[in-house]
Amino acid sequence: MTTLAAWVSIDSRRPSACYLVSDSKITWPSGDQWDTAQKLFAAENTPDIFGYCGDVQFPTLALRQVVEQADRGLLFPVGASAEVRHTAIAIALSRASRGYPAHGATTSTILHFSRDGIGASAAFRLWRLDWSQTRPLASVGLALPTESILAASLGSGANVLIERNHAWRNAQGRTARGIFSSFCEAIASGKDCFSGGAPQLVGLYPKWNGLVFGTVFEGKRYIAGSEIRAGANVHPFEWRNELFERVDPLTLQRLPNAQRQPKPL
Repeated sequence: MTTLAAWVSIDSRRPSACYLVSDSKITWPSGDQWDTAQKLFAAENTPDIFGYCGDVQFPTLALRQVVEQADRGLLFPVGASAEVRHTAIAIALSRASRGYPAHGATTSTILHFSRDGIGASAAFRLWRLDWSQTRPLASVGLALPTESILAASLGSGANVLIERNHAWRNAQGRTARGIFSSFCEAIASGKDCFSGGAPQLVGLYPKWNGLVFGTVFEGKRYIAGSEIRAGANVHPFEWRNELFERVDPLTLQRLPNAQRQPKPL
């Protein structure tokens, strides 16, 4: 399993950004575990981001393949709406799932954030796609919250995240950064043995396509669950630490012009 969450950042009573966050741990039936699995994806040519929880093999293989097809213009026309893009992606995933022989018995989920328009006219959408061994893949739209609160909390670590997020809300109110910080605390706590590794983060702003963020977790740099070693070209990415502060990827310190986000007592 895993821990997967979606939330929106509210500015002037409207969503100003959407985020997906996930852990990086995979657990096999044998009990073996691996802490560097990519669970979040961002399309390069359209404003679409994705994350999964539950079964690992099917979304890792099929979702990456479908996003590649979308980026190469094979699923929908240029300029297609978020609804059209999602429908085409859901159909492609459904077709792939029907021929896949190893679905898990429990329900698995893919979350899909998308956007229509740009700038002041931007409108965000969120869907979830569920399937299992006995349940065909089906899509349902989710209402976006009107406050900076969790839009979805899924996976084996969902309750741990909700517990930590509740503590953050009591201490500082409802903030987008509090969701990410509580997620990092939930993963670091080790309370869910099926969630671990570094947090992964992707997002959508009112302009640009999906963004893959670098995260600084326990003093190390990660992208898509994999540690980034010295000498890598880290500057094309936006980096966030456990407090959701924008940081310099070389010094790991908060950027001089970045807003300070103190941790509540």
